[in-house]
Amino acid sequence: MRFLNFFASISLVLPYTLAIPHDHSSESSPVLAGPIGPDCITGVTYEGREVGTNVTIAGVPTYLSIPSPEPEEGTPKKVILFFSDVYSAFHVNNMLLQDWFASQGFYVAGLDYFFGDPIQAHDGEPGFNQAAWLAKSQRQAEEALPKWLEAVRETYGRDAKYGAVGYCFGGPYALRIAATEDVVASAFAHPAFLTESDFAKITKPLLLSCAETDSTFPRTSLYRATDILAQNKKQYHVQVFSGVSHGFATRADPNDPNAVWAKEQSARGVVEWFNRFGNSTS
Repeated sequence: MRFLNFFASISLVLPYTLAIPHDHSSESSPVLAGPIGPDCITGVTYEGREVGTNVTIAGVPTYLSIPSPEPEEGTPKKVILFFSDVYSAFHVNNMLLQDWFASQGFYVAGLDYFFGDPIQAHDGEPGFNQAAWLAKSQRQAEEALPKWLEAVRETYGRDAKYGAVGYCFGGPYALRIAATEDVVASAFAHPAFLTESDFAKITKPLLLSCAETDSTFPRTSLYRATDILAQNKKQYHVQVFSGVSHGFATRADPNDPNAVWAKEQSARGVVEWFNRFGNSTS
């Protein structure tokens, strides 16, 4: 099923000088996914009409998309926690992706940890300090996530089946929540800011949806990540799509059939992964 309709191009290549954020519990852990790079802030903006709504959860702006029809009363809900790239949960590409997840039977909540100040708001801005913007955004995310997650769980119930998916900037949050009991499974696509320790700590099943070409999370890092997962006997699955680069899962070029197929297959993989564990009675 094609969930994006028609498209218009945009390029957002900005100068950058960034420091890798630390996982404060393991500051010496080797880096596997690096900082934001050019591929993280370059892409295609799609055209389409979102069907979700802008709500506030625990003081955090949130894009909320619900399945139609909704599950029958008494049926445990399936909820996707959506951790966006630097464009925010309210970028049209991400809203359309969240809507598609909702069309597959999930409630989808995407928090805006940028609080209305995503990277594209600074496109062409003279003297923009991207490092300062990034540090501020990471601090906001870390402060907002605990209360936001608790409020989402209060809204949809403790018996709901929660899965987390993160893209680029959102990758660390999807991975680190996989070390808790808050989700049944996690997934990420082309992540940034990850260490070996992040992979070693997970306890929940993890889907890694990866590009063949990714300077932020290169194949050597992917191989090391899967070594860690295997050594620790974790449950995981890897997708590697040839002919695509970092950003393909949210900003694939619509004029490239292979990239579009990879994007859509990545999204299907997330749904199938969460259904596998979310439908479990265990």
